[in-house]
Amino acid sequence: MKKTEENRYPHSATLFRFCKEALEIRYEGNVKVIDQDVGAILGYDPADCSHWKKGKKNIRALATLRSIADHLNIDERLLIDIAAGNIGLEEAVFEYRGYGAFALSGRSLENLKKEYFKNPTRWHQEGSSQTFEELFDVDRQSVAKAASAVLSMGNFTEAPIYLPEIVQLFNGLKLVADDNISEPTTVTVSADSADGVTISYRGPEMRPYQRFLVAKELFKYLVTSGHAIGERFRGNPQEVIDIQSNMFAGMLLIPGNLLRKEVEQIDSSMDLVLQLADTFWVSKALMNQRLRDYMEHLS
Repeated sequence: MKKTEENRYPHSATLFRFCKEALEIRYEGNVKVIDQDVGAILGYDPADCSHWKKGKKNIRALATLRSIADHLNIDERLLIDIAAGNIGLEEAVFEYRGYGAFALSGRSLENLKKEYFKNPTRWHQEGSSQTFEELFDVDRQSVAKAASAVLSMGNFTEAPIYLPEIVQLFNGLKLVADDNISEPTTVTVSADSADGVTISYRGPEMRPYQRFLVAKELFKYLVTSGHAIGERFRGNPQEVIDIQSNMFAGMLLIPGNLLRKEVEQIDSSMDLVLQLADTFWVSKALMNQRLRDYMEHLS
């Protein structure tokens, strides 16, 4: 009997690894996820599960992907992209985790309040009398103004927004592709102030999620470098900076005025989110989040 070729369907093997990581994320490390837990999503016995894991079984049927999507409570288009080889495991897991919070709310807000009232000196500088609400105000309006100021500097009036052109607006900042880094993006601060800050991304192509990460680092650079655009945010708690950098990245890559313009021109008979994501060079997950953010604030 001819031996079945190992990893004949590499994208199916990637899908298996993604499902396993997604389950681990869901259980927040409280449950040890084993291979059979992944196979159980589709009712596979141990043999079929092993074939799937090793890439000997092709997982591409829409009904099958829909079953996985329902079990993991995610957009089946992400699974379709994995099965088609359009995105790799790292990017897929990033998309599943999401693009971070655009506001302080829910459990994170409650946990922060508990920690603040237990240990307020952790955040208060000497002589400060700010209330919790003042200290942890994410100040969306100021973030929107910061993103708008950067776009105005480069006179960007069309989508997509080109990040290399934006980075070139700032003398102390460089953006480079580096095939050798292990992370999607890294930031290097030179000991020589003349060399400034370098944001590296694992190249040669900058993927949509890397564009988001680069835009976040741009915001942090504006805050820490003393640039006039970021001066307003200096001294904010790190918890606030993290959310503001998410908001800034979304507004920079998907400006409200350009979003309105593209929505007016879109083909309503086709997938709205997919068309917009392609236009702005962002992921469907980020476009969904930005659309919700825009509809809530109209900016």
